[in-house]
Amino acid sequence: MSFDQELKNLMKKKGRNVNANFPRALILGLEWVSVGYSSALYFAGKKFGKEIVAKELKGKDMKSALKEVTDFFKSFGIGKLTVKDFDDRKATLSLKDGVTSSGMSSVGKPVCFFESGLIAGILEGRLNKNVTVTETRCGGLGSSEDEFLVKV
Repeated sequence: MSFDQELKNLMKKKGRNVNANFPRALILGLEWVSVGYSSALYFAGKKFGKEIVAKELKGKDMKSALKEVTDFFKSFGIGKLTVKDFDDRKATLSLKDGVTSSGMSSVGKPVCFFESGLIAGILEGRLNKNVTVTETRCGGLGSSEDEFLVKV
């Protein structure tokens, strides 16, 4: 079985109640030992979002695509993602209880690179435009929630 097929199979298992400590330890462990971890996690999230998740969704404008991203985060237990504001070129999203950084101690840098890439990939796949996502607030920076700036 290929990696992309296994990822597609994961899509069918949404709502499964899994302890987030092991995936968090894996992600933070990668961030701890690897120089290139941030871009690797971002692009892994982006590829998964664009090539797997976005193909299962329908929204083609910013409003409906953002709604689908928030629904996806909720259904997969990634955290409660909300849209703070948006227009056709940018958006600000807030993530509470995010699986990677919720409740963690400040480590002096953002840590939600996979989530940033995932958001970018889903939106890019639905809007057919280049999308970048930058985390501006994070539990890794001592914030009680994560915040992402989306640029189309």
